[in-house]
Amino acid sequence: MYTKQTKKLLSLVMAGLLLFSAGCQNRSKNNSQLETTVPAVEIQAELGKEAEYGGMKLTVLSAENPDIIMEQSGKMAVFFQVQITNSTDETIPANWLNNFSITVDGTDYDSDVCCTIPVMKELYDFYGFDAMNEEIAPGESKTGYVACEADKDFQELSFHYIPKTTDRASKITVTVTKDQLEKAEKKS
Repeated sequence: MYTKQTKKLLSLVMAGLLLFSAGCQNRSKNNSQLETTVPAVEIQAELGKEAEYGGMKLTVLSAENPDIIMEQSGKMAVFFQVQITNSTDETIPANWLNNFSITVDGTDYDSDVCCTIPVMKELYDFYGFDAMNEEIAPGESKTGYVACEADKDFQELSFHYIPKTTDRASKITVTVTKDQLEKAEKKS
């Protein structure tokens, strides 16, 4: 079928393709080594004290226990009243589903696991308003609530505000113990 010369030519072409693809792989590895990564930043804040990251300021005004046990999960509801100030020059979202998460006794929970729709409904039923879902213009402040589900027997809960959803590892963190939770007062 193939002559010796054709076989040699095919072998050379195949060898060249292999070398070329290996060279491309090496180049892409070298390029990835040149990429820089920005380390994650975690700003620790105290309950009631303002903290800033990336031009966004957070104050957790209160951490509240409304004495609600979630029917589906068996976890307790915890309400956080927050104030967020935008010191940047662009409008920034502050949304309960995208910008908040918690760590309970060392275990991290993304918002889709801890800031659930059922606990947001409990917040609405308790206080009569929705969870924080704001667009904060430059120079403005907004105050609102975020509700989370936490294990009933937790010892330490860290509430995280993630100002930049493009950098989910960087955050402002306020840590509370169970005995620091205020008793939530239902509004009539």
